[in-house]
Amino acid sequence: MPRPLTRSLLTMGGVLTVAALALTGCGGKTADTGSASGSSDGPTIALLFGTTGDFSFMDSAYKGFTEAQGEYDFSPLELSSPNTDDYQDRVDLALSQNAALAIGIGFQWQQPMSETAHPDTAFVQVDADAGTVIDDVTTISFAAEQSSYLVGVAAALTSQTKHIGFVGGVDQPSIQNFYTGFEAGARSIDPSIVVDKTYLAPLGDFTGFSDPTKGKEAAASMYAGGADVVYTAAGGSGQGVYEEAAASSTTAKKNWAIGVDADVYETVADSVKPYILTSAIKNVDVAVKTSIGQFLDGSLKPGEVRYDLSNGGVGYSTSGGFLDAYADQMASIEKDIIDGKITVPTAL
Repeated sequence: MPRPLTRSLLTMGGVLTVAALALTGCGGKTADTGSASGSSDGPTIALLFGTTGDFSFMDSAYKGFTEAQGEYDFSPLELSSPNTDDYQDRVDLALSQNAALAIGIGFQWQQPMSETAHPDTAFVQVDADAGTVIDDVTTISFAAEQSSYLVGVAAALTSQTKHIGFVGGVDQPSIQNFYTGFEAGARSIDPSIVVDKTYLAPLGDFTGFSDPTKGKEAAASMYAGGADVVYTAAGGSGQGVYEEAAASSTTAKKNWAIGVDADVYETVADSVKPYILTSAIKNVDVAVKTSIGQFLDGSLKPGEVRYDLSNGGVGYSTSGGFLDAYADQMASIEKDIIDGKITVPTAL
């Protein structure tokens, strides 16, 4: 069983900093597990995640975790790693560090959380596939197809070439779900619109979420092929898509990019902002912060929690004002989805 080799503690003015966390698996491989900081009072709550700086999913999760530290009394433990093969190690580390609550960010935590006994630790998996139920685990899923449908509507309304594209990080059901909603939304406006799609990595290869160069190349190919709006659901790889939208735009053909998970317009460079049409929002920060609050007040329960348009769990951004001309139409379509008049298809 993996166990932490080192835990360096530095206390300054009542602030506890946990650094140099490392662990060795049964095969002898060492994995960097990041660091944690915050008040040492209250129970330890661990965030198990990738790396920040993706302008998207991980940044949103981290935002919720840090905001919770300002509102609740607990000792935060950050188990961050760029590795894609150390999920079980980090679950074990959270247990060995006596975490009372461990929150795993991403679908990859399903297997280790379902296979690990945790009688003294509550588990939350954020961004599980819809319908995922794990014994003694709170699974949080998002109706990504609904927000994707709305940005698909936006893409079709905005496109001048009647040709749009989708760049997914990994060819897996949860990412296919973004495409399914996006295509359906676009075709609800223009049934004949051309919709390109590509995935940066095959099933099981999670590097597709952290390769901006591949994202840029994929977007460049789509823009060169006639698309003028490209939606990306590829984590950190999306940065390349956003940059390419700006770089390849001309006076004759403006290219747009659509972000994912967070309001990308608010995080990209000023030179890129004019090319971010909208973003499909997944309020991971709200899910993380709410889970912590519920755990601390005793209301967190095992089972699936579904975030969708009806409870504000997903949505789309209007930063930049590029969708102002379609505001009433977009709002009407969103209401129809909430009211059940529009059923958004899903790949799941």
